[in-house]
Amino acid sequence: MTIEQALINRRLRLAAGAGLILLALLPWTGCSGGGSQNSNSTQQGLAPPPPPSQINSYLGTSGNIWSTKINHTANQINGEDTTLHGTQLAGAIVGTVSNAGGFEQLSLTTVPQELTGQDIGFALEIPGRMAMVRYGDLFHPLVPLVPTDSCTTINGTVTYEYVTIPDAATPPKWLPDSDSTYGTFQVSIDNSAWNFSGITQFTLTGAAPANPGTGLPAGFCGIGSNGYAVTAASSATDPPVATVTMGFGPSGFFLEDNGSSQATPVGVVPSNALGAGVGAIGVVQPSSPLSTSDVVKATYLGFYYEPGIRGGGAVTQLASFGCTGANCPLPPSPTAIIGGVFPNTGGSSPVDEPTQPAGQNVTVDLGTQDPSNNGLYPSATVMVSGASFPAAAVVGSLEGKYAFFLIAEDTVNNVPLAIYLFQR
Repeated sequence: MTIEQALINRRLRLAAGAGLILLALLPWTGCSGGGSQNSNSTQQGLAPPPPPSQINSYLGTSGNIWSTKINHTANQINGEDTTLHGTQLAGAIVGTVSNAGGFEQLSLTTVPQELTGQDIGFALEIPGRMAMVRYGDLFHPLVPLVPTDSCTTINGTVTYEYVTIPDAATPPKWLPDSDSTYGTFQVSIDNSAWNFSGITQFTLTGAAPANPGTGLPAGFCGIGSNGYAVTAASSATDPPVATVTMGFGPSGFFLEDNGSSQATPVGVVPSNALGAGVGAIGVVQPSSPLSTSDVVKATYLGFYYEPGIRGGGAVTQLASFGCTGANCPLPPSPTAIIGGVFPNTGGSSPVDEPTQPAGQNVTVDLGTQDPSNNGLYPSATVMVSGASFPAAAVVGSLEGKYAFFLIAEDTVNNVPLAIYLFQR
């Protein structure tokens, strides 16, 4: 079912040097395995992105809001859960970064109490564009990150598409059959006001959510303790609705925290204007249909994320998808890509080994691209060691490289599963 059909059927109307500072093994520009939707560095409706810097600040969410700064001049990372700690020094994370198989391996020297005993972590960064970080071993959450060094300039009206970011709650806050799983929205700026319109939301089955959002109020981009971010505060009082915090990267990446961890005022509830769970993640909608065959021919690094997993299962694992060479397994369909997670050392605090070959037991089949929404794949599937899970994905071409974000229902473990990948 296309979004257009669902809208009609349900009458849903809601409304370095410049390039060389990028990670040596994960360039965002240049050649790699597979073509791209476009080779331009500027997204339609966005100002040309500034050259990447050696030092970049980011805003992230795991339900809590995080700040992170990665300094490639000093090879240092600083982070903090600002929901939990504010800007207290007691919550600071300090460490060094070094390249490991295309990822940034973290050696943590200072951690807050909740990370006592943790001295490792990993990040995947496209400097000044987007990043993801895991502070601690593979039993700790993934924090997607959007740059906060400035407010992105938007000209005219720009359409974004997103998927929900899953949560670690038991039971999960995201219920795939009734809650928002994917959708689209539009952004325009009028003087200082960021206006949001045309918001659509769909469950994993393509139906309208049982409790759809009522829209986003106008937001404002300004600098705060986490850098430049867009905030949209609701005027609802019965019940009070949490303030939404959003980040818009200069190359088209988007991240939303829906206020799921806000504690004040009393009785506040998360905004459900976009994603359920803890928020939404996505990209500018491509201006023309993607070549799905090109998308699945590319090679990617990223993360395999199951925040609600129980019984000692891994929460956040480093992953690789796509393969080149005669020994690569044959995908089951022309819209599928094969990959898996990297091995780890095992033990009570396992260390990932991204310099070793990754597994090849996970197949993502994007299926058919929605004819009304370029880059949206509402009927994707994920197969893990023979078990097949329903999924939805959005794919964007950012500065000539693909990024895709997928959410699935792991019906074996009864938890949400997310896969986030950046083209090598």
